[in-house]
Amino acid sequence: MRFGANSRLAAAVLVCFAALTGCSGEPERPTLEETTRQLVTDGDALLSMVKTDLTGLTQERADQDRTTSCTPGEVQRYFVVKGNFADPARQDPISRIGLLKGKLETMGYREAVDELDLMEDELGVTVTLHDEAKLTFVLLGRLSQTPNLVIMGKTECYPRTG
Repeated sequence: MRFGANSRLAAAVLVCFAALTGCSGEPERPTLEETTRQLVTDGDALLSMVKTDLTGLTQERADQDRTTSCTPGEVQRYFVVKGNFADPARQDPISRIGLLKGKLETMGYREAVDELDLMEDELGVTVTLHDEAKLTFVLLGRLSQTPNLVIMGKTECYPRTG
């Protein structure tokens, strides 16, 4: 079987196309700045769902590099909100965790861990991951201890620049 000029040309075009578009299928990792913007946007969306019900609200809005869980020479960013409900028994922080998790799922996150894994009645924990943005959110709700609600999002570790 002999291949004509058209077949060789078609094969060459396919090879060039594959080389230009990449064959790995893996999306390029976002920069620290890009992923930090998404972290703050997603965290703000969660906060807007509960902010009016919380007292003693404290926030960290991913505005500083942290090395907490990174190897030397790497940094990551955190979005952290902590607050208390006036009446946790009535406002049910554990149910709020479920609502917040649902919101994250609509934004492309998938659940990695939930409170059923912990078998605790007064504690609700959910861990969600956004595979493309490389973000993690941990949602914590508890009835008897304060803060009653913790929303903690973080980026992966990135090489320190500058």
